[in-house]
Amino acid sequence: MGKSKNITAALTLALALTSCGNRVIYFGRTYAPTTNIDIFFRESDVKQPHEIMGKVVYEVSAKKRSEKVQEKLLRAGRRKGADAIIFDDIQLTRTGSTTGGGAAGAGFKRGFLGIFGSKTRYSKGQQVKGTMLKYTN
Repeated sequence: MGKSKNITAALTLALALTSCGNRVIYFGRTYAPTTNIDIFFRESDVKQPHEIMGKVVYEVSAKKRSEKVQEKLLRAGRRKGADAIIFDDIQLTRTGSTTGGGAAGAGFKRGFLGIFGSKTRYSKGQQVKGTMLKYTN
């Protein structure tokens, strides 16, 4: 019974960790949902009077197509009530996690002799940051 509890706990933890990785993180105000969002890459290109309603960050695997990443952010913007989004920063990321480990050796009077090991896996990602705008006219 104890072994199955450990497996269930490990699977639950793995699911929780992997499901959080592709979330859109938004900080700011929310308005009534919109249906159309203008896209900009510099604030100076926005000609309409506006206010900054919030900031958004989306981190996802580098394998994800840019069109899909952009659409995910636009969907989030429509839900939050944005009229426009400025794509501020797009960068590739690299994250690593260390797994495993082991020890073998013998104790001596003045120290310890042994072999230790671990493995680090790296994955490439992309992080997109944006600014959500609400037109004020």
